[in-house]
Amino acid sequence: MRQILWVFIPSLAWLVAGVAAAQPPDKNWTQCTVDDDDRRIIAGCTAIIQSRDQSDVNRAIAFKNRCMAINNTGNHDGAIKDCDQAIGLNPGDVDAYLSRAHALFNKGDYDRAILDYDQALSLGPNAANAYVARGAAYHKKGDNARAVEDLNQAIKLAPNDATAFFARGASYQALSENEHAIQDYSEAIRLAPRFAAAIYLRGSVKKLVGDVEAGNADIAQARKIDPTIGK
Repeated sequence: MRQILWVFIPSLAWLVAGVAAAQPPDKNWTQCTVDDDDRRIIAGCTAIIQSRDQSDVNRAIAFKNRCMAINNTGNHDGAIKDCDQAIGLNPGDVDAYLSRAHALFNKGDYDRAILDYDQALSLGPNAANAYVARGAAYHKKGDNARAVEDLNQAIKLAPNDATAFFARGASYQALSENEHAIQDYSEAIRLAPRFAAAIYLRGSVKKLVGDVEAGNADIAQARKIDPTIGK
């Protein structure tokens, strides 16, 4: 059986793109801060960035949100540059550090991503998500013991976060702690029943420990949800 590579994409659910309080709503601000289409976000934020009558706070919001949207297109270097601008304009914005860390993670620069997650954690808010993401970066670096430590903390803060259990399961799997991995994948599946990657990886670990029938059943179930998984 071909072993899949676990690619973790940190959730952006914590990134609430707020409009500055004094800013009246208009089309560009709506696109930049409310829209869910990356192309429209980029267009709206670009208009704000290029406007001469915007405050630094508003331009920081626009750079941060454009950073997230550009990252989603796969242009991670461009996203990092925008987040650099956002942080330069508003160095206390935790979301800007998280956004840049996400882009660095996607680029494969895990050491720099960890530094940004460190900074985000030092600023305080959204700690559970930051611990999940930093744990994922440690996992991708191969430092799975550190990953488990971060994910333990994330689960204490957010015990219903399926992604945290999935990430810890992957870290336990990498440490060959197979029973712990199965337990965490099972909890992730309980919290998110259609979590195809968790079902697939639980199946792969069950086969490793000799429960071939149950492992094959999990893998078949995962492929009903996502036919491409593991291929």
